[in-house]
Amino acid sequence: MIGIVIGFIVLSLVSGVLCFLTTSNLYFAIGIFLIFILYFFIFQYKKFNKYYSLVRRVHSCYFFINSFVVTLSVKESYEEGFKSGLRVQDSKLHLYANELSELNDYEKVKYLRNYFQLAIYKMFLNVLEIYQDQGGNILNMSDNLIRECTRTEKTLIDSYNLGIKHLIEFIVLWALSFGVLLFLKFGIGDFYNKMLNNPIFAPLILAFFLIFLLSIHFFLKSFTNLSVKEDVVE
Repeated sequence: MIGIVIGFIVLSLVSGVLCFLTTSNLYFAIGIFLIFILYFFIFQYKKFNKYYSLVRRVHSCYFFINSFVVTLSVKESYEEGFKSGLRVQDSKLHLYANELSELNDYEKVKYLRNYFQLAIYKMFLNVLEIYQDQGGNILNMSDNLIRECTRTEKTLIDSYNLGIKHLIEFIVLWALSFGVLLFLKFGIGDFYNKMLNNPIFAPLILAFFLIFLLSIHFFLKSFTNLSVKEDVVE
């Protein structure tokens, strides 16, 4: 999240500087900077925090399920399965698990539902409950569950890669747009300055920056939209 915050601040500063270069109006530039920075911290910070939290929990959940099931099938031990599942690099999961030290290992696994809050983990607990009551081969019992884990994990990775591809296209498109505007400013400066004297021209450039912000909004909305079923824990 620190990288995202820095990125938001840098983008706001760059937008403010570009606004000043293209309008020669310090008030417009400060206004654009404040609009961008307020938009990011009021509307996008919580969304990105929720997005990265969900992505982290999804990756950790699927790693935990796969590691736990495989280890349990080999060693037939909830304790070893729990330890294996916690090898995932998720500091918040480790802190949460440390608070469960007074529970037995089976209860710890059940209680992690409150951390993951994912439908797939609820399915895992259903399978584990059947195994606890009836016994059997946990690998065979979890076959469909593991397939669903793998499918969802792959979908998440593909979605992220596609988002990065669209991000590159988005950056190139708007870089070209601002490049044209700067070329007009510095390439045909006399004519451009005459246009700035027109009371309508500077507000039009200001509107251009607001359209840029609107396009950022729709892009981020698409980028952070994940089709992952969450679990409502009462």
